Amino acid sequence: MWPTIATTVAMVCVVWVSVNGQVPIPKRPLGFVYGHGDPADPVLLKAYIDPMCPDCKVAFPTLLQVADHYGPSRVRLTVHLFPLPYHRVAFLASKGTHIIDKATQRNKTYDWLTAMFNNQSSFSNDATSDMTENQVIQKLSTFAEALGVDATHFIKMMSDRDLELDTRLGWKYTCTRGIAWTPGYMLNDVLVNADPTWTVSDWESVIDPLLSGSHGMGMHRKENSCPPGQKECNFLPGKTQCCTAGENCIPNVGCRC
Repeated sequence: MWPTIATTVAMVCVVWVSVNGQVPIPKRPLGFVYGHGDPADPVLLKAYIDPMCPDCKVAFPTLLQVADHYGPSRVRLTVHLFPLPYHRVAFLASKGTHIIDKATQRNKTYDWLTAMFNNQSSFSNDATSDMTENQVIQKLSTFAEALGVDATHFIKMMSDRDLELDTRLGWKYTCTRGIAWTPGYMLNDVLVNADPTWTVSDWESVIDPLLSGSHGMGMHRKENSCPPGQKECNFLPGKTQCCTAGENCIPNVGCRC
């Protein structure tokens, strides 16, 4: 039986980490931060995305809504790019993100990502199957120009060695986080099994207890559907357990002593 695509990516990540386990130290923290918050933000939301991933396209607007809802001083959103190898344009679009980030001093980075998601169909494997890499880059440059970045400069920077290495480093870093799929999520550097269709309300149910200092005691519903002596624990949206005496309801985990 052939391995699934996610399994294949995971195998590639594992092999790379095993053979070359030390990731180069970057010149600045990796990822693209949304907004400008206090470095001591209480909650760090990290999203690992592929600009050509349909599920990421679904999840991305909600991530921005969550970040706007809380504000950068309470929740800081950082996007890490993980271009999957079976999306032909993903690596070029990710490299383009680095170009826009640098050329606009981080002011248009998320506008670029939004543009990539909004025009994802025109960069799909089918849509670009007859295009050369240079033609794809030329097409990407038109979106860069719409954000105020000179198209000629954009095309030239696509050959920049440092930006190439930065894009590769982001991919390698994601492998070290144990991510082999997109979108992937972490809250305060812990994996969250979130669905791309989560709403702002769904994210609130996980983030609010972290901001309030609660350990999940507020995760119980008013109506308890568990057996007598047990309490209902909604540890993630759509996921429920019944906690016995002595157990606490812990967000993202479930019932634990």
